[in-house]
Amino acid sequence: MIHTVGRKRFDALDGAIASGLLLLFLGACSSDSTSPTQTATSIVVASGASQVATVATSLASPVVVKVTDQSGNPVAGVSVTFAPSASAGSVSAGQVTTDATGSASVTWTLGTVAGIDSMMVTTGTLAPVAVVATAMPDAPVALTIVAGNNQTAPIDSMLASTLEVKVTDQYGNVVPNATVQWSDDAGGTLSATTTVTDANGLAQVQYTLGPNTGPEDVVATLMVGSVPMTTSFVEIGN
Repeated sequence: MIHTVGRKRFDALDGAIASGLLLLFLGACSSDSTSPTQTATSIVVASGASQVATVATSLASPVVVKVTDQSGNPVAGVSVTFAPSASAGSVSAGQVTTDATGSASVTWTLGTVAGIDSMMVTTGTLAPVAVVATAMPDAPVALTIVAGNNQTAPIDSMLASTLEVKVTDQYGNVVPNATVQWSDDAGGTLSATTTVTDANGLAQVQYTLGPNTGPEDVVATLMVGSVPMTTSFVEIGN
């Protein structure tokens, strides 16, 4: 009888231990089944790179970057920093949080200096990615004499220096591919009546004086829409 009671107590204890081990096992299994926290391992430009726009204007499309984990899955809720370089304008937001697709985007307004604008995009400790855009000059607003003014030479002779003008926009950027028209009032000869500004915004002609002594006016004209913009050279024949 005593042996039987002891046996029952042992069996009960054994069952309690087994139940405890089972609960620990189930708890461990439940913990293991929890998805690991996503870690951002990559940031790439998804769209909006290499656009072209006029200085001081916004790009036609937003700049979009995408953040993913080691398996290529999008990572949401990550802060992304967009930082244009010193002369490269501004963005609609300096920091943007990625959405459910792992994407973050901004509108980029270019700077006032023509050329290549750049922007660095970063998140966490990942290597930054660069985005570039091309800023084109604005419309011409100035036509100025660079060289060749106030020369003196014998009548009917070619002036020693070429007549040269520069075309710039409102921000001082040179404007290439602008058509400049040339004319004179003294029967002289121009090497061309129309020239086009080069990459430095310069246009030039050679001028041969007319048959009469005294001052001769050579006029450079640039049409801005329907409005002429002019500047005049004064040359002296003797």
